[in-house]
Amino acid sequence: MKDLSHFYFDGIPKAEQPLITVAITCYNVEKYMARCIESVMAQTYSNLDILIIDDGSRDNTARICDYYMTQEKRLRVVHQSNQGPGTARNQAIALAKGEYIAFLDGDDYVESYIYEYMMSAILAAECKLAICDYYEDKEDRAIDIHPLTEDMRAGKVFLLGLDDMIASCIEESDVLPVRSMVWNKLYHRSLLVNKSFPNKMFYEDRRFTLEILGSAKKAVFVDTPLYHYIIDRKDSVKDQEGFFAIFSEWIPSCKSVRDYLVGIGRDDLAYTQDYLMYKRLLDFYTEAKLDKIGDKKKYLKDITSYTERCRDDFDKIYSCRIADPREKKRMQKFLEHRFIFDHFYIK
Repeated sequence: MKDLSHFYFDGIPKAEQPLITVAITCYNVEKYMARCIESVMAQTYSNLDILIIDDGSRDNTARICDYYMTQEKRLRVVHQSNQGPGTARNQAIALAKGEYIAFLDGDDYVESYIYEYMMSAILAAECKLAICDYYEDKEDRAIDIHPLTEDMRAGKVFLLGLDDMIASCIEESDVLPVRSMVWNKLYHRSLLVNKSFPNKMFYEDRRFTLEILGSAKKAVFVDTPLYHYIIDRKDSVKDQEGFFAIFSEWIPSCKSVRDYLVGIGRDDLAYTQDYLMYKRLLDFYTEAKLDKIGDKKKYLKDITSYTERCRDDFDKIYSCRIADPREKKRMQKFLEHRFIFDHFYIK
């Protein structure tokens, strides 16, 4: 990780601004859509191609998008039948006009200088990918735009190598929140050639992001929150995930990520991926045991069976760099003394 201490965000003259396609994907977000669109229309970076993919919304989202298309000449709207976020983003990539592409979810919004700041960082670092920090906002929180201060202009900007990017992404680092999400990144379109999201409703971006990081080899990280991610929307696609997706989408996604890491020679991070997966499986087991309705309890047998596979590589998994000794003890109790685990760990 290299500190670009010389960097100072001072804007980019309009004539020197490469075209950025801001790809907004949306589904049934009428309550938030205007906020999202207006945050992009208010950007200090003017050379934008604003592309909205309405993924078959059944509320007023489509009408709101069409209205803003009459107000903003840079804005395009495409309506399609509901096919999921991965397919919607693939459509956005295919239709993007920009040399650079950014993704934005319709229920989120961005700071007014996000794209100018990230593009400035890309040009200063001479790379093809920028990553920024982000805010985690609650649904009922008022719009919280932050004026650009002098400290933020001279904020910390780092050049990350491949190892730093991959490790931070897999380990879910809070110090370098690279993350697997696609919306806190600005991509040169060459990075997206022959890349596509899987046709999934959930976890569609995990393997995709790793492949992009691998292609980029390096990225500039802007240690300033620029994106507002809404974390608790009750009617979001993520909230509708349910236990059924554990075996249909979540575990296959974990396997795909693991295969990629082994393929690039990062067995150490493959075991980190396993550690995080089994940690979450114990949480699923607990939820299923506590279920009073039966919707989750019916998955208990399969969750138990899959979790027990941890025995095969237990020592390697719980020797990974981020392993918590308390999680190791929790898994040992689950594997060796199920009655004790159920009595002391499930509340």
